[in-house]
Amino acid sequence: MKKLIVILLAGLLAACCMFGGCKRKFSNDDNSLEIYVANFGYGYEWIYDLLEDFGSQPEIQQKYPNFKYNVSSNTSRTQALDKILQGETNTVDLFFSITTAADKYESTYSGGKPYFEDLTELYKTKVPGEEVTLAEKLDDNFLKMSTFTRLDGSTGYYAVPWVAGMQGMLYNMSAFERLGLKVPNTTDELVKLCQQIVDKGETPFIFSSKENYWTCMMFLLWWAQYEGAENYANFYQGIVEENGKAVMSRDVFRQTGRLRSLEVIESLIYYPTDFIHDNVNTLVFTQAQAKFLIGEGLMMPNGDWFETEMSKTKEEDNVTDVFTFMKTPVISSITEKLVDSDMKDETLSTIIDAIDAGASKYSELPESVAALVCEEDFAKIYESRKLVLPVGNHNAFVPAYATAKELAKDFLLYLATDKANNLFIKATNGASLPFKYNVEEKDPELYASLPDIQKDRLDMQSDAIYMMNENTYAAVYYGGISRFTGDRTSVENLMTVKNADYQKDAEQIYKDEIAYWTADRWDSVLENMGLLK
Repeated sequence: MKKLIVILLAGLLAACCMFGGCKRKFSNDDNSLEIYVANFGYGYEWIYDLLEDFGSQPEIQQKYPNFKYNVSSNTSRTQALDKILQGETNTVDLFFSITTAADKYESTYSGGKPYFEDLTELYKTKVPGEEVTLAEKLDDNFLKMSTFTRLDGSTGYYAVPWVAGMQGMLYNMSAFERLGLKVPNTTDELVKLCQQIVDKGETPFIFSSKENYWTCMMFLLWWAQYEGAENYANFYQGIVEENGKAVMSRDVFRQTGRLRSLEVIESLIYYPTDFIHDNVNTLVFTQAQAKFLIGEGLMMPNGDWFETEMSKTKEEDNVTDVFTFMKTPVISSITEKLVDSDMKDETLSTIIDAIDAGASKYSELPESVAALVCEEDFAKIYESRKLVLPVGNHNAFVPAYATAKELAKDFLLYLATDKANNLFIKATNGASLPFKYNVEEKDPELYASLPDIQKDRLDMQSDAIYMMNENTYAAVYYGGISRFTGDRTSVENLMTVKNADYQKDAEQIYKDEIAYWTADRWDSVLENMGLLK
């Protein structure tokens, strides 16, 4: 009878495994790497190619003779941080996430144990087979954005960025060519372009107001152009200049560039307008992207992940149009900041043409253009044209308590190798890791195969002036400063809502944010940073 029961139980267990998805528990030891990848625009499939190559390295086989890996993935924006904060009950050794998590780096749990592994020594370690350290191989801009300032003022590293994407305005280049449209140099030209598109029976913009891409992309770009990269970064540090001195003040929210940028967005998408698709308030993002593919809008704020995310859809629907980045039109009101504050938009556009033709210094301008602008104004316009907005917060973390944390750190070090950079580009159809690797020089055949959007991204980033991610600064991750609060975190929602009772224009949004930051709230920022007792 006992034997029969054992046989029946075994059969029942087998049936459960067959039909119920019985899952064998993954080993939790120092040779077994458990990885989580947040599955958003760049997908997660790329990790397998890199893991296979990593495991084939002789030094890895020698150091970890029983190396194996397990990968999990989903589209949760919070799971990575949630799991890390579970402490030792979490068994994942390495997270590829889409969060900064910087406000938690110094947090501890029972017994004062840290959640996050300090990766400072890893940044000082040489990349396998190369004569540079991880810090030296990392793009200088991403190195700066990854440098964490602790509450005591010291610095270190707790994350490794894993993608070097770009955000901005995409456009249907093929449709532009068919319709005889010119990519605009300035925002005034962009408004005129929108009317031309409407006159030709087409829709300028398609997007989803459920995703705040106008707020976290175009608003930031035009704001930074107007203020300049330095003053834009000052906002996220809470810094203003008073009597020739840099001081922390809530007056940062009064930066004029914030209002001017909002005014541009208002001129483009404020309801009612023929410039936007009728369904921007009901479309989810994937629907908006699909409609962009078939021409229901000719421009869309988006990122370079668009090609990776939509490549299968393009192939299935036989879409042959080319989609790529336009260089961000320079905010026309920048002339207010120039020595020649009366400069006409046509003149500004002519100077931008010269910059696009290769003039990086005032001395390189054709005489006819140099006669239109002084050296100081040229430098301001040049910076605004070269500003790019990188993808931020795509970070890899190692829990301090992870069983296989040394293996995880070795894999992060491997990511900096040329081989890993090459494999990532192949697997993602052109996206790239944030390390110094020139694919055009090192693999011309692979570069030639890339879609236009990725070639154009690489070209724009090659001589770009980077806007620093806001989470670079302690005033953000500890103090709580943010670009907008409350319902203002999505200005496109406020501007396109069809109920007039909820609609807000540029000036209202600008003033409401200033009003929100009372003296008490500002004191909380200083207290959280340890600057006010």
